[in-house]
Amino acid sequence: MSNRVSRRQALAALTGLGAAAALPTAAAQACSRIFWNDNPVKLVGRTLDWSRNFDEVLWALPAGMEREGRVPENPAKWTSRYASVIIAGLDVCTEEGVNEKGLVVNLLFLDGTKYEPRNSTRPGIAFFQWPQYYLDNYATVNEVIGNLDQVQVVNTALGEEYPEGLPLHVAIADAAGNSAIIEFIKGEPTVHMGRHYQVMTNEPTYDEQIANLLKYKPFGGTIAELPGGIQATDRFVRAAYTLKYLPKTSDVPQAVANMMSLVNNVSVPFGSPYSGVSGTYPTWYRSIIDPDALVYYVQTTITPNTFWVDMNKLDLKPGAPALRMPIFDEKLMGEASGAFKEGKPSV
Repeated sequence: MSNRVSRRQALAALTGLGAAAALPTAAAQACSRIFWNDNPVKLVGRTLDWSRNFDEVLWALPAGMEREGRVPENPAKWTSRYASVIIAGLDVCTEEGVNEKGLVVNLLFLDGTKYEPRNSTRPGIAFFQWPQYYLDNYATVNEVIGNLDQVQVVNTALGEEYPEGLPLHVAIADAAGNSAIIEFIKGEPTVHMGRHYQVMTNEPTYDEQIANLLKYKPFGGTIAELPGGIQATDRFVRAAYTLKYLPKTSDVPQAVANMMSLVNNVSVPFGSPYSGVSGTYPTWYRSIIDPDALVYYVQTTITPNTFWVDMNKLDLKPGAPALRMPIFDEKLMGEASGAFKEGKPSV
């Protein structure tokens, strides 16, 4: 069930071959990501779980924006090829988003991450720009994996709160249903690539998550009872199990409701004691992205409403202004593209 390959192997596999043909099928702060890519309506769902929220803002970013990697030596420089709609925290960190081609990127916590040693001969981007770089430049999972060496992801300070940076990994999905997970293990990027990589949570590493999943009866093991805890391993198993039996439908509202029921199942309620870690790390928002229709659904846990943005209703051509919308605004409900206001992004 595992498609674990190094960066070198992933690049070699993509040389002249499609990823599906080239590759075989096979506790800290919390988040979960689920890609429902075997349904007529493809959807990417996620939770953002942390000790606090980061005043997240939904940004609509036009194509043609000039960017620079926020590292001291040899920062990458690029102009965004594609428009995107993202959720950013602390004004600068792209936590997730979708671009106009239907590429979706989600950034999650992974305790034990060890980024590559800095090689200043390669252009660098700060780790909190990682999703944005992909959204700006690529349309498919294959393009992302085929260009992994173009920049180096660099662990840098994220404001005064995180002077040592953060250990993270990313999940990538596209409108064709392809999926990939990228982790930095022992200083080397590791790629898990294939349509069957639908679920991602946090620690341990993806290899270990898959090994744990295979212990359960629905996945060929012997353990009959599903885990009910909020730890990353428990959420991984529960998400994979629920996705396996989620009723398929071509009805978009029903598909979104089905996915939201799954995302709620792996959310962390306020006040839940987090085993092994001091404090509580609740879910602050849940999102669902439709990479075909380019609709972005958001449900926060401190407001009673769900709202969504239809990217097709926004002017995101080069030269258009960037637009912002704080996601914790209790007045947001239903289709909310008209609630954006012009702003100056820092991402």
